[in-house]
Amino acid sequence: MKKDLHDLIYTIWIDGKTAMMISDEPHGTHHIELFRNEHAGRDRFGGETTDKTGIPGKTEDRQLHDQNRKNGQLQAWVKEVAHKVRYAHTIHILGSGDVRHLLQNEIESDKTLRDVIITNAACKKLSQAEFEEIARENLVH
Repeated sequence: MKKDLHDLIYTIWIDGKTAMMISDEPHGTHHIELFRNEHAGRDRFGGETTDKTGIPGKTEDRQLHDQNRKNGQLQAWVKEVAHKVRYAHTIHILGSGDVRHLLQNEIESDKTLRDVIITNAACKKLSQAEFEEIARENLVH
């Protein structure tokens, strides 16, 4: 009998700084991974950089520049976590804020994961023990 490659059940808790991922195989093997966002750079202080663009009379909006930078870092973080999900049958995404929606969109855009069942729910920040308990409950349901 050929093993189905898409048989893993993933439970992921994510926010802008950390992610916890549990993968469960049908025969009971349980793997947990913790990730830290290495893409988030340090905050810049006023006067540390310049607003000049090199074009006479033009300056850039510092707030817009900072927001674009943070969005780019967040996208890179979500993409990194999404690439860790392979051979999934079901993915349960937990977290607070918009990061969980960004992760769901990134997973849905991956052609290798197009038939995956995805659930997305708001959840407060969890300890590793609480997260493992929730993942265990997801296996029963």
